[in-house]
This record gives sequence, structure tokens and C-alpha cells, in this order.
Amino acid sequence: MNVNSAKVQSVIEVAFTSAIGKLAKDESGNFISDLYVQADQESGELQIYDEEEQLIEKTIIFDWVNNTEEENIFNERVAASVKAVLSILSTKDAFNHLRFMKPLSISLTDEDFVVIDELLFLDDDMLRLDDPLLKDLDADLDEFLANLLSDVK
Repeated sequence: MNVNSAKVQSVIEVAFTSAIGKLAKDESGNFISDLYVQADQESGELQIYDEEEQLIEKTIIFDWVNNTEEENIFNERVAASVKAVLSILSTKDAFNHLRFMKPLSISLTDEDFVVIDELLFLDDDMLRLDDPLLKDLDADLDEFLANLLSDVK
């Protein structure tokens, strides 16, 4: 991890920690099962929304300001950075608060709240396998089966 990505992840972690703190202190009694993250390529702003699409926290990530990458490449980079932070927060049990209802889903969305990528999915009863783990699974299984059946002809 280079210095800039470490700084970006640090800023993202502070934003999520602040958002989680605000949600924990909210006395409305509503349970949270979805959070939405949006990133603006021009302003560099990262925004975190609750499931009612109410802004909870926002911060500016200066490495993202006036980004000229294609939108899908930018979104992939944002998703990777946020997933890394959410993984760390999850291992620190940051989402084990009474306000967070399982299953909990955190998604990267566009400005219309259309999901671009699911960043984190937590559920006590279910294990979700991530795409990198399943990548090339078909090819691996086909190769295994071919090797297994090569003796039988």
C-alpha cells in the first residue's frame, strides 16, 4: 500500500467512525440495515447515507478532487479503498451496536442511489463469498474434472 492510499483509507476510516458514532447516539430508535456510500469524482467528496437516504457524514478526499479517470475505473478504486476500511472496521466490531440490524449491507451507489457495488455484507447466519474467491472457479473445476476423468476412457 502506498502512502497516498494509506492516507485515503485513514480519511475514509475517520468518516465511517464518525458516521457510526452519530448513528449510535441517535435516539430515534430506528434500526439500520443499509448504508449507502457515494463518491464525487469532481469534488472528491465521500458521502455516507442511511437507509432513508439521509446524509450522515461527508468528507473530502483530496486525492480524488478533479479526478480524470473513467467513471467505472474511479468507482472500482473507490470501492477497493472503502472495502479495505470496512473490513478493518468489521474486525474491530464497529458494527456490533444495537442500532445495526443484521443482515447489514453497505453499498456504493450513484447519486440516484442505484447500487454500483456491494462493499460489505454482514450477517450472523450467512457467509457471503466474495467475487475474488469465486473468480475462475468454473475453469478450475473443469480442469479438475478433466484430470480426474482422464484415466477413464
